[in-house]
This record gives sequence, C-alpha cells and structure tokens, in this order.
Amino acid sequence: MFTRRQTLALGLAVPGLAALAACGPNAAGGGGGGADADGTSSLRLTWWGNPTRNEKTTAVIEAFTAVDDTISISEEPGEWSGYWDKLATQAAAGDLPDVIQMDEKFLSEYGGRGALLDLAAAGLDTSAFAPGTVEVGEVPDKGLLAINAGLNAACIIVNPHVFEEAGVELPDDSTWTWDSMRDLAAQITEKTPDGTYGMAQIGGVQAVFQLFMRQLGQDQYSADGVGFDAAAAKQLLDWSLTLQDTKAAPDASVSVEDSSKAMDQSLFATGKVGMTMVWSNQVVAHDALIDGGVTVLRPPSLAGSAAEGELWYKASMYWSVSAKTQNKEAALKFVDFLVNSPEAGKVLSVERGVPGNLDVREAITPDLDEANLKAVTYLETIEADLGAAPVVTPQGGGEFEAILTRVQQDVLFGSTDTAAGAQQLIDDLTSALS
Repeated sequence: MFTRRQTLALGLAVPGLAALAACGPNAAGGGGGGADADGTSSLRLTWWGNPTRNEKTTAVIEAFTAVDDTISISEEPGEWSGYWDKLATQAAAGDLPDVIQMDEKFLSEYGGRGALLDLAAAGLDTSAFAPGTVEVGEVPDKGLLAINAGLNAACIIVNPHVFEEAGVELPDDSTWTWDSMRDLAAQITEKTPDGTYGMAQIGGVQAVFQLFMRQLGQDQYSADGVGFDAAAAKQLLDWSLTLQDTKAAPDASVSVEDSSKAMDQSLFATGKVGMTMVWSNQVVAHDALIDGGVTVLRPPSLAGSAAEGELWYKASMYWSVSAKTQNKEAALKFVDFLVNSPEAGKVLSVERGVPGNLDVREAITPDLDEANLKAVTYLETIEADLGAAPVVTPQGGGEFEAILTRVQQDVLFGSTDTAAGAQQLIDDLTSALS
C-alpha cells in the first residue's frame, strides 16, 4: 500500500533514469510486440498500480480483444517503487513496451529523447475531450506524446467527525485563504484532545507549492526552467512553519512519521487530523476510510477568491506509445479504445481519474457510487475557475518532490531558516534540470 507521502507525490526521483540517456531517436528495437504466426498483432502493455487497477486493466484488455481478436496484449503490471527503474532499463535496451502508462513528471524525460510517439501526428482522435485536457500531454516541439488516462485536480479533503468534535463549522471554500485555513485548523487543535490536529502538515506537498506559486503569479516551471523566485518560495516555507508554530498541524517529528505510514494508518484516516491535501482521484480511497465519507473542498487562495485559485486539470496519468513500436496501428487502436470507448470507460470507471473524454464521462456517470461522484462533481465544480495549464515538467524535474521534502523538513526541524531554504530549492532544482 502506498504511504501518505507517496500518495500525495504521484512521482519521485528515479534512480535508474540515467540509463534512459542511452535511449534516443536512433535507439534500436523498442516495442517488444510483433506479428504472431497466425497473423495477429501482439502488443506489450505496462502500468503501475494496485490489485484493483490490475483487475480493471485485465478486464479492459479482455473487452478490447473480444471486439478485435486480431490483436493480442501481454500484460506487464508493476508497482510504483520499481516501475521507473525497470522502464528506464527497457528504454536503454531499446525494448520499451508498446503501450506505456506514463506520469507527467517523466513525460519530458522520455519524450525529449525521442522514445514516445506523437499521437496527434499518428492520428489519435481527441475530438471528444474536454477543452484544455488534451494539451496536458503535449511536450513543446515534440507533439502530443501522451493522452490522459484520467483527470484530477488538487483538493482539500475533510474528516467531518473532527470538525464536529471541535464544534467548528466547515469553511466557505470559495473565499477562504491559506491563513484562514491555518487559523481554523489551530482552533480545531485547541478544541480537541491532545494528539488531534486541525490539519496535516501540507507545506511540503508539491501540489500546495505549485498552487502557491501560481497564485503569486509564478509557477513551478517556466519555459526556461525554474519558474519561481526565492521570495515566493520563502513565503510558502514561512506559511508552512506557521502551521507548526500555531499547532494547526503536528510538529516536524510527528509529521515525518505520518508521511511514512500507509494511508489507512495515517492521522487523517484514524480521525486525528481534520484536513489534508490530496489529488481528486484519491478521494475515493480516502472516502472509504472515513465513516460517512469525506467532504471535498477547493484549496484556499491567497486572494480569498476561488476565481483566483489557479487550479488546473492535471492528468492523473497518461497512455503513451513507444516511438519504436513494431505495431503502431494496433497500439493506436488499443489506446483509442482505452480513452474513447464508453465500453472501456465503464470497465475502468474513474480509478485512473475522471475521463477527459466527455462522451465517456457521460456514459459512466449514472453508474458511479457516491464516492466516485464526489470526484466527478468536484472537477465539474472547479471548471469555471481553472487557470492556465502549467508547463509540462522538464527533464530532471521529477526530482523536485524529494528536493521540496528535504528542504521543508530542514526548515521544520530548525536546521535552516526559510530564506536559506528557499534559495536551496532554487539551487537544487536548477542543478536537477541541468
């Protein structure tokens, strides 16, 4: 099971990614599928996930091969912890699977070296996707290297029982600010027994960092690299420190311990934290852990206005095709089924995120349970207030989560001040990008 920090991160530094440098446009092989003796096309599909995702993926493969028996698909499931090392090794050997579940943090890493097919140029139909949701798979000067398997957005989830125990009303999420969130959380901590806190320490969560930067008119990345300055980063680190100082969130040692726990053992799941930050495709898993379910709120803004919250649709994950696949037509046909077929949508549901294809979304919504409807409703609620899509994470940017975690912990434990920490963020990220 993923720990709470792994769940929030949706991406970590990839130790074996240096091997990918050997994989370029002229790398031999790639796409281990081929033509079988009986004339059928064989494909290899790889993904990371959990038992539920594995079952749904097997089921959607069966649904596809039931309508097209000229294509066979071999499954290569894995777990996040080893997925990227294995994929990097396969890429270096020119042996990438034909269809690849891809993450935004590493899209530029693979696409920048010519390892992924331009799906738009290859003719993938994206006409039914919601406006602005196809572009999240585009890499500048490389094309559409991935199509989202589902969408999500950052959100705050609330354990209503903690609020009730404190006698505190839920906030108006269209007007609250980061400071009012902290003050509300501190009030909950004060009005509940020792060991219960108003919120988790979310200052080191990448989604919070990026929202904060965007609300300051900057971003995590720009077209040239690092997209934020030291003053902006210091403001976020200062706020993070106040969560600890006001006891709105646990102290550093408790927070670090909590981030390493399995989701069902976290302070939030066990009723010891009132609020935390997740991606919306994680709402369902958390909802199942709380008696009566969670409440989903927009994150705060600096301006106290949802219209200035600078939320964006993020691909929860993508589907990509190896540029060296020996069966491009078959791979495209399968990806088209995955993202454009209502039948596939009904099998996959929203486990990988809310479908970007509006026809598929409409087809599956009547069958969704209450928890899944919360995720869909949230995305529809924020649609009118979305900001521009951010720059796709550049090569090397996959290290940022680890950099942010390290710097924030140094600040919380008092081994560095926020000004030095802010500069360290810029220096370390600049080094990673270079």
